[in-house]
Amino acid sequence: MDEMTLEEKVAQLDQYAGWNIKNYKENPDLLNNWGVGSWVVSTLSAEEYNELQALSEKTRLKIPFLIGSDAAHGLAQMPGRTIFPTSISQAATFNPELVNRIAMAASKEIRASGVHWTFAPSIDVVHDARWGRTGETYGECPFLTSTLVRQAIRGYQGHKNIQDRVAACVKHLVGGGRSIGGVNHATAEISERMLRSFFLPPFQAAIEENIMTVMPGHNDINGIPAHSNKWLLTDIMRDELGFKGFYVTDMSDIENLIKLHRTATDQKDAVCQGMLAGLDVHMYSSSTDAFITPLLELVKEGKVPQSRIDEAVSKVLKVKFELGLFENRYVKTGLPYGTPEAHQLALDAARESIILLKNADNLLPLDKKKYKKILVTGPNADNQSILGDWTFTQPDDNVTTIYEGIREYVGTDIEVVYSNSGRLKGKKSDVSVNTTDPDLQKLSLQEGGELNNYAIADATEKARLCDLAIIAVGGYGIRSEWGLRTYGESADRPSIDFYGKQEELVRSIAATGTPVIVVIVNGKPLNNEWITNHIPSIVDVWEPGMFGGRALAEILFGEVNPSGRLPITIPKSAGHVPQYYYQTKSRYLTGYGLGSSREDDKPAFPFGFGLSYTTFEYGKPQLNDTVLTAGLPLEVTVNVTNTGNRAGAETVQCYIQDEVSSVVTPLMLLKGFQKVWLEPGETKMVKISIPFNEFGLWNENMKYVVEPGGFTIMIGSSSADIKYKKHIEYHHL
Repeated sequence: MDEMTLEEKVAQLDQYAGWNIKNYKENPDLLNNWGVGSWVVSTLSAEEYNELQALSEKTRLKIPFLIGSDAAHGLAQMPGRTIFPTSISQAATFNPELVNRIAMAASKEIRASGVHWTFAPSIDVVHDARWGRTGETYGECPFLTSTLVRQAIRGYQGHKNIQDRVAACVKHLVGGGRSIGGVNHATAEISERMLRSFFLPPFQAAIEENIMTVMPGHNDINGIPAHSNKWLLTDIMRDELGFKGFYVTDMSDIENLIKLHRTATDQKDAVCQGMLAGLDVHMYSSSTDAFITPLLELVKEGKVPQSRIDEAVSKVLKVKFELGLFENRYVKTGLPYGTPEAHQLALDAARESIILLKNADNLLPLDKKKYKKILVTGPNADNQSILGDWTFTQPDDNVTTIYEGIREYVGTDIEVVYSNSGRLKGKKSDVSVNTTDPDLQKLSLQEGGELNNYAIADATEKARLCDLAIIAVGGYGIRSEWGLRTYGESADRPSIDFYGKQEELVRSIAATGTPVIVVIVNGKPLNNEWITNHIPSIVDVWEPGMFGGRALAEILFGEVNPSGRLPITIPKSAGHVPQYYYQTKSRYLTGYGLGSSREDDKPAFPFGFGLSYTTFEYGKPQLNDTVLTAGLPLEVTVNVTNTGNRAGAETVQCYIQDEVSSVVTPLMLLKGFQKVWLEPGETKMVKISIPFNEFGLWNENMKYVVEPGGFTIMIGSSSADIKYKKHIEYHHL
């Protein structure tokens, strides 16, 4: 830093776009000999990354570039890469070790491509099921999110080989999952107690794992934009929680202080507000006018101190050193990706993430011998929706769709009939007139048109000739088809019901009397009350990645026993939002009992829920003591037995309740869990350790304390299925 001019320091805090690489290769003077700190990219080859990196050696000090990309579950914007299940699906596994392995495998492919930095994982805690970005997160639970983000960071950043490390970026600080109306960018009204109790713990966990970078959110919190919130960025995150990495803005959020939040008069004012609040790196600029020039002026005018620049630059350079860029800024070309080991991990993760929501009369698992002809239909039956958000359309041979997975699994044993249902949202078609002509409706479907009456009639007619119908419905979030999505960034909906004519499709097929299995592909909670109440078997696959079709087929036919559990509550309707599991007792005092029914107090499916093809029995839990000891964990042990005739996995969940507290606290909060695999008849002892601090609360003076008194320890298979309760006391000395 002693060698750097002010201009070179400020340039390290700016970011340019890799999709404009041609401009910079042809006009290297655009870098002004100062360089630039980092680049945001999406779909460059390793060779192109090296060409980009070569520009850094044309600057005076030859400081290497930091190159970042949204590689949220593998480098899924590039063709042929290993595409793992998204974060919401990873959370559904309730398997922290698996999350760690996914991040480790993904980081190797990310780094081998020339990228050093992933803008992931997203650790927004989601309270509003309408929010389109839910699939990027680990769901609604602060404890589950905190547990999983630790493992993800270790997977990305913890490689012994420095050339395999990828800087992680936890986002979005904070409250996007509680935005008004579930709308991306909207205000989040969150009290300080709620913020500290439920939204900040995952960020604290990330800081404790030495997270390298953090991204603030698009939203404001109680009227203060996250990108200019000194109390949040500096006072809490840095001074209180000890964050030592650097902040990077979200896309255009310095500019949004002007045009969206209207708290800044112009670009210079916006840059000043952000830097004084604690921001470090600006995403992104098309010229020096966006960030470098106004910041230089602000420093020279004394409005932003030189010490603030030095602090930010030191953090950026430290990350570059920690990633080994000064030793080797280039990547070897031709490195392998999509290895058999990575593909096997993606398949294993998909198998563990899929959730069986309903199985009336044990329709599942399917017996091959029982069926001669199966219909597969629905708008998500034979497309790449299973890949999820932050994915660009892939080569066909890199994805096993639901239809392909079923057809390949049954081989010649069962005839699989397909009916094209079109898309959730239709592509533009030459067939643009509203017509009932079946030939034109069929042509519209073939051209990528929306699910229409012809498709419903065709599927219904074919269902009458089949022994079983599997209907793939839900949502669509492939990012490269921006306008065709029904969820994702800035694709929020005021409903959690299925888009378009999907209910009509399911109703029409069910009316034939043919047994129906509904498969839901989604990146946010979806529920249709008629389907939930009337369809015998419902499987929620969320966003299982490239092998989602194969994993689903294995589960449908019983080769794999489903073990996924819901990481987020599924409400019955948007009118039940917010409906996260850690409510206070007052939520249920009057509830909806007089206005409609006590049944409306219950969700469609609760947090932690998921069915299996086998059954489990819990023994009485044991505690290591009857009294909590300050500073020491509580050890909870319970025997779990597989009482069925199939091997399977059970996720034992431990919740606590503060029985009497100085401030209002939830009826339950998850504080421990363990997934255990059991053979038929096998018993294993599950041991869950709850750290002493997990019994604390933020009191009326906003101090975090463990108050004396009684606590209820609850052991169960979901938040709505508590098997046993135990009482324990804490006596403050």
